[in-house]
Amino acid sequence: MSSSVNTYGFINAKLRGKIGKIRNPRLQDDLLKAGSLVEAIGVLKEYGYDHAAEVYDKTGDMQLVELSLLNDEIEDLKGVQKYLKGYPKELIICLLTRIEAENLKNSIRLWYSSAIHKRPISYRSSYIIKSKIVNDINYSKIINAITFDNIKEGVKQTFYEKVLQPFTLENIERDGLFWLEVAIDSAVVDYIYNTTIKLKKDDYKIAMKLFEMEIDLKNIIILIRYGWYHQEESGNLNKILYPYSKVYKDSATKTYINTTPKNRNIDTLLKGKYSNLSSFVNESIADNKIRRINKIRDLEKYLYKQKGKLFENCLGGKPFTIGTALAYFFLREQQYSLICGILGSKYYGADTEDIKGLM
Repeated sequence: MSSSVNTYGFINAKLRGKIGKIRNPRLQDDLLKAGSLVEAIGVLKEYGYDHAAEVYDKTGDMQLVELSLLNDEIEDLKGVQKYLKGYPKELIICLLTRIEAENLKNSIRLWYSSAIHKRPISYRSSYIIKSKIVNDINYSKIINAITFDNIKEGVKQTFYEKVLQPFTLENIERDGLFWLEVAIDSAVVDYIYNTTIKLKKDDYKIAMKLFEMEIDLKNIIILIRYGWYHQEESGNLNKILYPYSKVYKDSATKTYINTTPKNRNIDTLLKGKYSNLSSFVNESIADNKIRRINKIRDLEKYLYKQKGKLFENCLGGKPFTIGTALAYFFLREQQYSLICGILGSKYYGADTEDIKGLM
């Protein structure tokens, strides 16, 4: 029996029990039935989220509870990659890098709020993960930076160093953080793609199918959010998009991008494979702002469900591949979002039916 079969057999055995617990609908049902936030925290205790419940009991701070849940997720996912080696291990590290990139962006946003807008940030800095996720990033140096060069020093000897190199304080003051964040996100996507193409045949097929679908869906959201709602010019819209996907290469996409922003037609973009999505969006410019935003949110929720179905399919596919580990990553991410969403809604006093609608 090959070493990869042994490895994946061991990982699958480890993860199947955890996956069963995540897919158990009782946690969601019991959280929804809780009559208050305090009762919902009690539900977390019953399901083994003792650390998050302890944080709430000590602080009453929901953002610290969310941070605790995220830290637990990171440590859990690190436990998956330690059983792997070679490019499969690197791919799992890539996926952890997505979480790290969000933490880095949040740190830079705090610096921006303090240095550019002169707002107090000391209370908010406690909601940033300061420990190592993948790379040795000095988050405290970034948050408390005096100059933009200090931020670059905070990511020295990581792959973010090259990403941030072209940016200056003058860029940031003029354009804000948008293009810097686009550069960080693009670098992470490049890292995932360049690792995926090095996988062996069966792992490559599974990982690439998941990767291409995710990038397709991200590009659809970008094209509609920035190309339709914000009416971004074609040059900038091209810069925001991720390559590697069918949507990116599609002639319908190129036609859509090159159309005058106010005349862009969603049906033109979505015809063919994604024509069923056009019902989510009415391209009428007369729509008011709130309706247009809600339509984009509905579309995002639909696409996320489609992504979930593909990851679920991994659990019924070839047993001795990276599929189960990738599905676990998605399910763990989904679980974190679900718990935080319900707790946040309870915190703001939303009733059960309203919460179900948001979910």
